[in-house]
Amino acid sequence: MGCFEIGALWLMVTMISIHAHTSADGIQAECLGNRVQFILSGSLSAGSPLELYAVNDTQTVLLTPHLAAQCGYTQKSDPWGNMIVSASIQSCYAENQGDKEFRVAMQFKLYEFPTLSEKVHEVFKFCSHTMTSREILCETNFMEVSVRNAIPEIKTAPVQQLPTVIPNLQLWKILLYTPEEKSFNKETLQAMGYNVQSSPTRLVMRSPYNMVETFVQNVDDVDMVVFKSVVLFRDRWMMTIVESAAACPINGASVVGQMIYWQVPLHITPLVSLEVEILEVHVGINGRRLTPEEMESRNYAVTFKESHVVVEIPIGAADGYYKSHVLEDQYHVSYTIEPMLELLWKEGEDETTYKVLFPITTPLTPWPPQVTDYTQPEQRVFDVLLGYFLPDVELLNITIGSELHTVSEIIIKGINLQEHSFPNDTKAFALQVHFSEPYVQIKMFRPDVRTYILDLVFGFVILPEHTAFSHSVVLEAPLADIVLPHAEGSCNEDSFNIYVKYGSTPSSQVKIKLGRLELNNTILQQYEHHSNETHFEIIVPFLAPVVAFESVQLSGIIGRIDVKMYDSLNNWNFREFSLACPFFVILSECFSNGTVTVVLPKLELFPHILPGELSLRDPSCKPSYSQDYFAYFLFGVTTCGTTRKFVEDTMIYENEITWKRDVLLPETVLPEQEYRFTVSCVYIANATQSMIFHAVSHFKKPHADAGNGELTVSLRLSKDVVFRLFYHDGDYPVLKFLKQPLYFEVGMDHFKDSRVAVVLENCWATLSKDKESKPRWSLIVDGCANPKDPEQTIFHPVMADDRVDIPDHFKRFEVKTFAFKNDESSESEDDALARRVFVHCDVVICHVENTAGGRCYKECPAAQNLVGSSSNRVRRSSGFSEEALQHVSIGPILLI
Repeated sequence: MGCFEIGALWLMVTMISIHAHTSADGIQAECLGNRVQFILSGSLSAGSPLELYAVNDTQTVLLTPHLAAQCGYTQKSDPWGNMIVSASIQSCYAENQGDKEFRVAMQFKLYEFPTLSEKVHEVFKFCSHTMTSREILCETNFMEVSVRNAIPEIKTAPVQQLPTVIPNLQLWKILLYTPEEKSFNKETLQAMGYNVQSSPTRLVMRSPYNMVETFVQNVDDVDMVVFKSVVLFRDRWMMTIVESAAACPINGASVVGQMIYWQVPLHITPLVSLEVEILEVHVGINGRRLTPEEMESRNYAVTFKESHVVVEIPIGAADGYYKSHVLEDQYHVSYTIEPMLELLWKEGEDETTYKVLFPITTPLTPWPPQVTDYTQPEQRVFDVLLGYFLPDVELLNITIGSELHTVSEIIIKGINLQEHSFPNDTKAFALQVHFSEPYVQIKMFRPDVRTYILDLVFGFVILPEHTAFSHSVVLEAPLADIVLPHAEGSCNEDSFNIYVKYGSTPSSQVKIKLGRLELNNTILQQYEHHSNETHFEIIVPFLAPVVAFESVQLSGIIGRIDVKMYDSLNNWNFREFSLACPFFVILSECFSNGTVTVVLPKLELFPHILPGELSLRDPSCKPSYSQDYFAYFLFGVTTCGTTRKFVEDTMIYENEITWKRDVLLPETVLPEQEYRFTVSCVYIANATQSMIFHAVSHFKKPHADAGNGELTVSLRLSKDVVFRLFYHDGDYPVLKFLKQPLYFEVGMDHFKDSRVAVVLENCWATLSKDKESKPRWSLIVDGCANPKDPEQTIFHPVMADDRVDIPDHFKRFEVKTFAFKNDESSESEDDALARRVFVHCDVVICHVENTAGGRCYKECPAAQNLVGSSSNRVRRSSGFSEEALQHVSIGPILLI
């Protein structure tokens, strides 16, 4: 076969033309030489089940496919639903009058929906036909040969004047050549599926294709199916022989470009033995001859080669039709046309009519559906046209996103779906889907453009075979409708403030990473934060694990927080930035009892150092507590290799914190600077100073003397349990280790009236300066330790000394810092994050004289007794006006 190409297909397909026909009950009938053709209109059958019967004066016989091929009937349908039935005028049930007049009758029995009631249409056709010596018919399902049966006349000598004697010849035996000779009788041959008919003047032999006794013979490069027989007639004293043969082509058609070439040998050797003279050549379509004018208008042509006659037909000619197919789930088309070639040749004195009906279907050709995207992103509607399909294609469903919808469901949902038909007998399907539909995906391939994506799978079926196929379409519509999220930051005295504005991106899609930590609900519970649909703000203590420490300098600790903001749905980075700030905090403290505490953050300059491996001069003096980002030392000035020297009236204690490398670093790691911190404590009379130095630069933060507040009531944090030294405003934020308790004192320093007392009403802690913020940890409730966790708060007695003149003017309590862990968090003690805590108290000035009825004092449960006292007497909150209530706050206290 040649190359087959289909370009722009213009399908001007017309109905089969019928000439000189009769009609009965909507059934057309036409004589076409040695054939009769009946057409049952598709509008009449309307897809109803159909049974076909052959009819004559004596019987009505159901034509099965096998019986039809044996008896000379052919049945087919066209794309418009018409049923076409052809019959040889010498078919089994035709009525023959002298082999010149023929009557062929057919019965069509329809079972109409939905009741399946029978409706019978019966039609007949009279045809006249003058036969040649031999007529060969090659139909699509059988081949037939009809030859003149010339029975000899025997006469006596004229002188005797005897009458003419006609022998009573009867069919005796049939010889078939396969090509070997085989002998059969008529009954056996017909039982095998052949048909043998004889009349006084004709013998008809008919064979379906692919019978065992047929054989294939190549004639001038065309394969022919050959049926060859010899029929013997005899009576008692005479025998005659009638030869019959049929040869029909089974190939010979080729396609080159947009033309079909069909060649038939001019000298068919199984049928002729001598040179023949071609008398007539006719070309037809669907069994009907075409006039020269019709052939010219259709661009058909007949040419003669040396040994062939060639019929040329352009693909897409109006007498044929296109058909849809599916190959590997891809849409294909083919073109089918049924040309007819009719030859009349003369061999000796005998003429042969040779008629071939030869359906030709071109090879399947891919015909990918074309997607025309009319989408205008500004309209926010996907608008697509999918075509072009033949009329035998129906749309069944569309999968939109991941959800399959039938056509009716799509229409019910209000999605605009339409079918468009075009003049060239093709059609296409238009679909419109709004960007807001849940099936539409949104992705960002550029930071300033949002791309709307719609995945579609169209499901089709080809009728009448109901063969299914699908076609996928992905629509993308970029739209610059994005306001990108924006982030910025600032530094406070003890924390980073990160501020995020979401822009047009949904807040659920915006993810934030601080350092290597992605914020989630569990992490957010550790920090003070505020959020809504448009904004987000978080306050991160500078000692949080997400903070990197760059250096310790004279100006303080340089901390840096890295912020990354990205779209979790599209994995698109919105912004990355780093915020570095100096923080002024006391990293080391020297206490009057000779105790020294040091908190060392891990510096980025030394990434391979584990804080737990640091030590003082005495290598056995390791951190009292450490995590992967800080180390906490607690030691005495007389231990761990601490040195002492005197300078005039001061004593200076020094120690060093170093890291001694136990294992060699990988060769790929660059050598690090020497890690060495010097810690100094200067004791001058009743004052203490502390300093911490880096190996290159040093940082010194003297301790400030206690200041005098003018407030009526103050809340202070003591440096130890003896309540002698306190932190002052300039010392905050105060750094404390999570395992250290906090010692608070509420009092009036300069008020000398012994008739009043300071009474604690309620105390609690928050993560922000706002005393109403959440979360909130209750420490003292109604004058007593929090009943839900009474062991976390312990009251301490106040005794008169050189600082305290009136003990009732002061209240002291101790808080275990583990009280500030989040109850809903699953963190362990070792995993607790840094917190910046503010403590608040409601304080009442109680008149001591108002002791009647327990109005000024109350008894707390025995489990909450004061340390060193037999009872806990506190002021009851009831019975006092709001004017006597004062609020005091302190912080921030950094807990790590």
